[in-house]
Amino acid sequence: MTTMALEPGDAATWAGSAVALLMAVFAVWQQRQQNKGQAEADALARQQLDAAERRALTVEENLQRLIAELPTALQGLAQAQLATVPVRHAASVSWELTRPKKNMFVMRNTGTETGAGVKVDIGDHPAGLTRRLPEDAVVRAGESTEFMIMGAWGSPVPRELRVSWDGCDEPAVLPVPQ
Repeated sequence: MTTMALEPGDAATWAGSAVALLMAVFAVWQQRQQNKGQAEADALARQQLDAAERRALTVEENLQRLIAELPTALQGLAQAQLATVPVRHAASVSWELTRPKKNMFVMRNTGTETGAGVKVDIGDHPAGLTRRLPEDAVVRAGESTEFMIMGAWGSPVPRELRVSWDGCDEPAVLPVPQ
């Protein structure tokens, strides 16, 4: 019968392996914490960008309203330099949805007016399978917004999206391209 003796180098090897395992577990934990912080920072930055767009749109509309209220002597000069006051109609905002990649969608405002307070509703599709869905966004005429909707076994990509914005009576229903 042979007995295995513990050599002086065996204890150091096991201690080094344990330290390496602990460091690997700590690195994975730290990476997850950083990913959570980055996701929160991305969401905050997106909210700030949307708020800045809403403020810019409000300033533009207020400027147009002030120009319209100028005395008639100055109003002719101001109208020659700036565009006339836009009248916002929900009917002059329309949408086109394209799918350049499997999970990437581009929604373009094909109308003639700016859509403010734009929100995309995907029904009961899990929120964890979406990225950057517009909520209270501002999309000017001819501009677009990108977002992701991923499908899973139990939750395929929806067949249609509902888009609502300020001034529309009921949401527009857009078929999802296959």
